[in-house]
Amino acid sequence: PPYQHLELREPVEVEVFLQRLTDSVCSESFRFTYLPRDHDPYGIEAKRKKKPPGYLDHFVPLPAA
Repeated sequence: PPYQHLELREPVEVEVFLQRLTDSVCSESFRFTYLPRDHDPYGIEAKRKKKPPGYLDHFVPLPAA
């Protein structure tokens, strides 16, 4: 679930649990840590968005004669 404050300055540790709507039974809680956004352009998100090379991307075209 989204945390109430989106612009975190430091990690925030919370406890998360599931609750069944039909009878309100709850699961055991577990710790979860929300981390501040990484504004590093070379961070993991930048690497995820990087397009993988295509089949012909490694070929260099021959110069026109």
